[in-house]
Amino acid sequence: MTVRAPARGRPATATAWLAALPALIVICLFSVYPVMVMVANSLGLGAPPADGGPTLEHYVRAFGSASVRDALLDSALIAGGAVLLMLVVAVPVVLRQADDDRLGRGGGATDALLTLPIALPGIIIGFFAIVLTGRTGLFGLAWEGFSGLAYTFPGLLVAYMYFCLPRVLGPLRGAAATLDPALTESARTLGASRPRVFTTVTLPLLLPAIIETGGTAIAVALGGYGTVATLSEGVRLLPLNVANELTTGYRLAASSTLAVILAAMAVLALVLGRVLSALVRRAVTA
Repeated sequence: MTVRAPARGRPATATAWLAALPALIVICLFSVYPVMVMVANSLGLGAPPADGGPTLEHYVRAFGSASVRDALLDSALIAGGAVLLMLVVAVPVVLRQADDDRLGRGGGATDALLTLPIALPGIIIGFFAIVLTGRTGLFGLAWEGFSGLAYTFPGLLVAYMYFCLPRVLGPLRGAAATLDPALTESARTLGASRPRVFTTVTLPLLLPAIIETGGTAIAVALGGYGTVATLSEGVRLLPLNVANELTTGYRLAASSTLAVILAAMAVLALVLGRVLSALVRRAVTA
């Protein structure tokens, strides 16, 4: 009697596509179609057509504007700087958390405190910055040098670091939990110091996750609006320009152009993070 193996390929693939269909519909409705409309508006192809479209005039005008260039540069520096600084802070924290989890002594209160910012709107984080380092903030009352710091570039950088905290800690903690403690223990047994073990064993293994997490966190930080809207007296970031073009005069084409530029920056951060992460992972495992 011959027993036939179960059929593979097309039925399973069809079932998988049917299962994914609701998610694909949602993605198309809330991602693909709005992006297409946004790009069309930026090219003067909206309804009704603007500027006789198609045209690149709105992009030329955007990149020719000093205020837009400054906002674009500040957005990249704030998002990139905040994430980079937070990664430096987060790596030892997640390694400690991973060790505590393996020993069954993880602290729920500490975890809740570290992940709190993800539940807070950006405007609340901006309010926290004002309460601490505003003109009449707590630190400003203690030392005049802190007064008004919230509205400066360093103040905004610190606020975005707090905004990025859980978005960096969460993914890195999961990556740190997968590290084999036997590798570091073997290196220590062979006489390597703790700094040497970290730089030659732990960091290379964690580096792909650090890079990918950094790219994702930068993409999220680039689009953060509430925090900079609260602290926008001095430094202006690109999300503010997008909202300003739309709310003052309803300049839809100009607003769409800036939104496309902002989205392209976020996508670039995501893609670079994943590509560089894959290259580093391949080099580490080779």
